Amino acid sequence: MPETLHILIIDDDDVDRLTIKRSLKTAGISAETTVADSGNAGLAHIKTKSFDCIFIDFKLPDMDGLELLQKIRETDADVPVLLVTSYGDERIATKAIQLGAADYISKTQLTPEGISQSLRSAIRLKKTELEKREALKQLQNTQAELQTIIENIPIIISKVDKDGNFTFSAGKGLSLIGRKTHDVIGKSLFDVYANNPKLLEEVRKAMNGQITRTTNLINGSYFETLFQPIRTNSGEFNGLMSFSFDITDRMKSEETLKKAKELAEETVKVKEEFFANMSHEIRTPMNGIIGLTSVLQKTELTDEQRTYLDAIHTSSEHLLVIINDLLDFSKMEAGKIMLEEINFDLRKLINDTVELLSPKARERNNRLKVIVDPQIPEQVCGDPVRFSQVLTNLIGNAIKFTENGQIRILAENIKETADSILLEFEVQDTGIGIPEDKLQSIFESFTQASSDTTRKFGGTGLGLTISKQLIEMQGGKLSVRSKQGEGSTFTFSINFKNPEAQPLQATAEELEIDPKELGPVRVLLAEDNEINQLLARKVITDWGFELDIAANGRIAVELLKENDYDVVLMDMQMPEMDGYEATKYIRNEMGPKSNVPIIAFTAHATKMEIGKCMLAGANAYVSKPLKPNELLSEIYDLVNQEPGIVFKPDLTEENTTASENIGEVNIDLTFLKEMAAGNQTFMDEIIGMFISATPESLQKMQEAINENDWTNVKAIAHRLKSSMFLIGIKELEMNMATIEQNAQNAEENELVQKLLDRTKKICEAAITKLKQL
Repeated sequence: MPETLHILIIDDDDVDRLTIKRSLKTAGISAETTVADSGNAGLAHIKTKSFDCIFIDFKLPDMDGLELLQKIRETDADVPVLLVTSYGDERIATKAIQLGAADYISKTQLTPEGISQSLRSAIRLKKTELEKREALKQLQNTQAELQTIIENIPIIISKVDKDGNFTFSAGKGLSLIGRKTHDVIGKSLFDVYANNPKLLEEVRKAMNGQITRTTNLINGSYFETLFQPIRTNSGEFNGLMSFSFDITDRMKSEETLKKAKELAEETVKVKEEFFANMSHEIRTPMNGIIGLTSVLQKTELTDEQRTYLDAIHTSSEHLLVIINDLLDFSKMEAGKIMLEEINFDLRKLINDTVELLSPKARERNNRLKVIVDPQIPEQVCGDPVRFSQVLTNLIGNAIKFTENGQIRILAENIKETADSILLEFEVQDTGIGIPEDKLQSIFESFTQASSDTTRKFGGTGLGLTISKQLIEMQGGKLSVRSKQGEGSTFTFSINFKNPEAQPLQATAEELEIDPKELGPVRVLLAEDNEINQLLARKVITDWGFELDIAANGRIAVELLKENDYDVVLMDMQMPEMDGYEATKYIRNEMGPKSNVPIIAFTAHATKMEIGKCMLAGANAYVSKPLKPNELLSEIYDLVNQEPGIVFKPDLTEENTTASENIGEVNIDLTFLKEMAAGNQTFMDEIIGMFISATPESLQKMQEAINENDWTNVKAIAHRLKSSMFLIGIKELEMNMATIEQNAQNAEENELVQKLLDRTKKICEAAITKLKQL
């Protein structure tokens, strides 16, 4: 790309414009940006200045993106255009591409990676177009050599008069369409190509003065044709020149690449679906086995029974480790593992990990020794779960491959600044060691040091692969030194953030919850697996709660229609009607009961899966295998929380009075943090803009409602959705979506007003909370 790009952003939303600018900067793209808040303002800039790329929002105050795109193409501007919208409508995308857009990008893709990819593709496309024009220009400047060229290459050059009759037609390409040189002279172009309306449409445009280009399939060959109007000295139209190039090989190659791309995408999709289903199918029985084993271990047992039960539990835990390795590996390949950034006690985590693994070490008569640099602070900022996963894997491997020996865990502070702390860790063992020729291959997927390692020691061969990738995701590097028969040393470094430089964070605490505090609680469980039903019944009824069970989502909906429940525990994968469908139906179709708290019960709790559950309408989620304390904690929070509005709220007079107390406002800045990529200044600017601009926008919406200007109400709601999404207030985002949907429906004007009143109250509370961050 050029050293500095000249970019025009046509968007009336300050947040969107700032997001694009920040994403460009974060992606390392040097750009000089010009902004316009309407289509006409953007057209004025285009007429006075050249740009390398134009971003246009689909929804603008004076026209939509497609209309603006058409007007841009009617000017002499030849610049890549990227259409930006909140929606993923394929019809809009198709129309945009037909009108000449270089790409179609949703607002959720306005990330540094998404914008960089789209920009590079658009500029490459422009470069290709410029190269084609240069070729045509050279062709026009070499008239003396034209005859020789057209007789020897697969090209067709034709000329028609102002009435559309052929006066010239020649070229080797004629043989590809079954014609001879000059055999159409005197005939009308409209008669010769009567069966090709697409080509004739471009001809008519060219006869109106436009330079047009079209690609057509004629007699089995693809030709790209350029129509060039011919004018007299006085500027009057006097005919057309056409240049047709045989691009059959290129089209076939593109078609082959397209099919290969579609196949690859389908393969990835099938693979993701397979792992998702496998996660559910394997974790469901594992949930039952581990859960019921834990229940049985609390009963009176003989020594022999307890021995067998402990063996079952140990085997189940080992199997779960293998399952987790496979699923972590699949998520890494799909790029779906996201790292957290929270403050945690590093020393305690190391000690807890060693303590957890100590029994295994003692079984193999190994000594564990931990040496932690006193200069390492107790608190660091990073992902404690993934760090623990790496440490557990490396120490676990050291124990597994060492017997009657020693494992040393060392942690050293390498460098500490105001913003970061670089720490180095070593896991040393005196075990069997690794052959020198295998030192690199052990980090490859499904690979172990020798063919008998798996038979003797077990494992998937994925542990080191996953650990290496997790370390690299955190900016570190994993290396190994080893000598066969003497032991191995694995070294890795991680650059943690300094917690003192991070904003204050809320930390979750394990609370001892007494189920009796909740009083009578009635739970509806939607679950098709009988073992999970049995386990859930045991756990939930032991708490003293009342439980009804539905074998699928359809039965759950019917039970909810007939009975009142305090909470619904919804398995997301069931026959007939799955958890997603059932949750959406409850939220949108069940009136007053649409507010019932729903806990998603899912076997594959990735961030994408959790987001899918929440978008369907779930209030919380619990992953499988079921952890009773986790479930009780979620039930405790939901049963005690203040109810709020859902997507189709019941806003009758009595209910609106009851909802005056909006309760605790939940702000989720996860997406904004990912967008900011660690840039706190950017986050502060976005939050500051929300605080300053939102009340004014809501006031303008109120004025538009008072004036019955529903078009403006809809436009304001559309703009505000982006802000609500970035700040992560789901109810506000839903409110704006509902207002946008109903702004033109006279019967729903009262609903719109009540939603706006509710939104104002939530915004006041949210702004107060944001100012305290």
